Amino acid sequence: MGNIGRAAASGALANVGVTEEGGDNRGRWVEAYQASVGIPAGSPWCAAFVRFRFEQAADKLDLELPAAFPDSGWVPAYVSWAKRSGFWVPAKDAENIQKGDLACFWFPAKGRCAHIGIVVAPPNENGIFQAVEGNTGPDRGTEVERDGDGVYLKRRRISHLGANGGFIRIPF
Repeated sequence: MGNIGRAAASGALANVGVTEEGGDNRGRWVEAYQASVGIPAGSPWCAAFVRFRFEQAADKLDLELPAAFPDSGWVPAYVSWAKRSGFWVPAKDAENIQKGDLACFWFPAKGRCAHIGIVVAPPNENGIFQAVEGNTGPDRGTEVERDGDGVYLKRRRISHLGANGGFIRIPF
């Protein structure tokens, strides 16, 4: 695990409690996340939150993100990059996941991973981990919400990632 990933996880924890203001997918912080990937205000923003946190972490450490790391608000861009780069870990094979890695949630109705968060506590022996996620809501059992109202610390099970979900290892 890399320094940027760890710093992004710490920054994500500091953003827990940010909520939308003035409408769906809007607000001062939400629009800063969206602007970091060039998507308009009002757009879904979970992946933009991830990119924002990684940009901020790299800047704070005076480091550069790898050029190929997605600059996108689209979750599938992160999954594709991870698979091409050898950083994808399917949920069924999850081991050695670390703070700063990314959790990608599969939505069968969409036929793709459609939500992403930053791991802040890796899976324990029971497969329970914690992630900070943007554009989600408070815990509601096993439901993964991808259109919520803020940044939340979520307690998850590996099974919540879904049949084709998984983790992205962040070695930088």
